[in-house]
Amino acid sequence: MSRSEGLEAKDPFLRDYKQSLQDVIKGMKKIGPSGLQLLVQEMIRSRWIKDRRASYPYEVAWVFDRREEAISGIMKKLEEGGDIEPAGLGRGKKGPVNPYKPRTLRLPKQTIKKPSKPRRKDV
Repeated sequence: MSRSEGLEAKDPFLRDYKQSLQDVIKGMKKIGPSGLQLLVQEMIRSRWIKDRRASYPYEVAWVFDRREEAISGIMKKLEEGGDIEPAGLGRGKKGPVNPYKPRTLRLPKQTIKKPSKPRRKDV
């Protein structure tokens, strides 16, 4: 049993997302790699916004009825482009991209404001 066979019963978001994309998936033979890349990015974004969960390549491959290797390559391109990032890692130095890690939506950088210094009173 492969990893993608048991997904339907385990994750309702993936099942619902796959059902809502049936018309798009049927016509995907005509969609090029850039169209599929946008759909994958949108799926990762939707899942992150709804459930705050990262997406694995085998989950995305199941939703789009594609091979895991093809989806993994698309996710690698999205990560290298800065559109998605590995889940649970900070923004420090990046090592080589590992294609089988979960990925999530890239969040905007959060700036931490320094507290203002109190004024010096003349003594």
